[in-house]
Amino acid sequence: MTTRTEQPTNQMPEGRGPRLPAEVREAGERTLVRFEGRQILDPDGVILAELAADDSWYTSDGVPCTGLVIPAPKAQPHVASADRDAARRAADQVWMAGAVEAITALVSTRQTITCDDVWAAIPMPPREARMIGNALARARGLGLVEATEEHRRSERRDHNHARPVRVWRSLRYGQQPLH
Repeated sequence: MTTRTEQPTNQMPEGRGPRLPAEVREAGERTLVRFEGRQILDPDGVILAELAADDSWYTSDGVPCTGLVIPAPKAQPHVASADRDAARRAADQVWMAGAVEAITALVSTRQTITCDDVWAAIPMPPREARMIGNALARARGLGLVEATEEHRRSERRDHNHARPVRVWRSLRYGQQPLH
């Protein structure tokens, strides 16, 4: 009768080094420490601690230690750049539709507007501040407004530092609402 012996799953035949469990290998984990005999080593092979003859652990400097403090790795979700870009485009399209809707409401009640008026009317700020200009350009393309040569100082001093902003003339002011 023969007996069959299997090696533990965390070891490989001699000369090949330690083997990580499959669930760790598949998760793409990296080795934080290695165990070699009575030593604990970092990934570069530097001794972090050693088990002495008195069955106590000591650092490489000979200082007694009772544990290792290893910073917990921060989870970094990986999102493919194409997926991230698609999500941003979709969110920007939703924001743009809301901004154009806000501009439509503004130009039905005012003869002129500025980007300050749009900032005040939108329920959620854009991902990038320059998108306000894109929304006004879209409104121009839809025949809601036209650019004038007039500029006014911005009322958003904390963001625009009172710089001059373009005045847009409403092409819908005083008209019946579209249904």
